[in-house]
Amino acid sequence: MEPFSPQAVRSAYDTTADDYVPTFGNDLDRLPVDRAVLDVALAAAPSSGWVLEAGCGPGPAARYLADRAPRIVGVDLSERMLRAGSANGLCPTLADLRRLPLRDGCCALVIAYYCLQHLHRDELPLGLAELRRVLRHDGVLAIATHLGDGDVFVDELLGHRISTIGGALYRRGEILDALLGAGFSIEHEQQRPPLPHEYDRQRIYLIARHRGSGVTASLPGA
Repeated sequence: MEPFSPQAVRSAYDTTADDYVPTFGNDLDRLPVDRAVLDVALAAAPSSGWVLEAGCGPGPAARYLADRAPRIVGVDLSERMLRAGSANGLCPTLADLRRLPLRDGCCALVIAYYCLQHLHRDELPLGLAELRRVLRHDGVLAIATHLGDGDVFVDELLGHRISTIGGALYRRGEILDALLGAGFSIEHEQQRPPLPHEYDRQRIYLIARHRGSGVTASLPGA
């Protein structure tokens, strides 16, 4: 299978779900920066509309935001991950974020934490355009992804042999340019180094709004 194909990604996460969920399902509990970005994004989003957790896996953002955002839909390629996520209060939907089964403008907030790397870099504009399509005007997109150069490939995850999957690493300028090109303005940015249990790459967090071009800014306290 092609490493960036939906089939490869689905197979990898279905294979590892039983170990992934207890290992990373509650990871937000030990990630204060990740939680802070979600707090800022939710506060900046319009008050009406769905919250979409794209590439949700077991739904960590849905679990964290459950008492403040009751209308959360989670989209993922892995049925086994979605089963775990349904316990976190999200409405699970088996789908590809490049072709979301959602109407135009139905979401106030889209969360794309550590999922865009599974798109081939040539498909990043398509993925961002689809996320923008489902956002209402002035809706907010929150992204977390790994910084770096080129692509990485893995055929083992959490002790399981898997079909090879790819991960696209982006330089800061690449991801900012992609967001601006997709019609977002960038309102907030933050970075942090990896923690000991995480993949060894710098993280970047971006909050962007559905409304033309803009300028970057730092989160308070960054």
